Amino acid sequence: MPLLDEATGYKLYWSTNSTHRDPAYFPEPEKFDPRRFEGNGPAPYTFVPFGGGPRMCPGKEYARLEILVFMHNLVKRFKFEKLIQDEKIVVNPLPIPDKGLPVRLHPHKASAMS
Repeated sequence: MPLLDEATGYKLYWSTNSTHRDPAYFPEPEKFDPRRFEGNGPAPYTFVPFGGGPRMCPGKEYARLEILVFMHNLVKRFKFEKLIQDEKIVVNPLPIPDKGLPVRLHPHKASAMS
């Protein structure tokens, strides 16, 4: 949510994505590394997808569980094929794939699922 500085008239926009990619807290922030969440995880207020402090999202744990179950089933049942190999990322103000990151899902063979 943008904040307006009434003295200057400028809007300040804080991006959680920028916070999540701070190399001071996340070495190699562009690298996919789930191990960074092991143990105690990131320092407080450095990873805030659900907010923080007393107004943190009350559905945080339910949402995490729901996402984990969904992702488990998706990865277990399908192989992903990226359709645009060198797709560009556009930042305006948040990073998004230029073409929407189209993928094709291929079901795993029945013998691989057992």
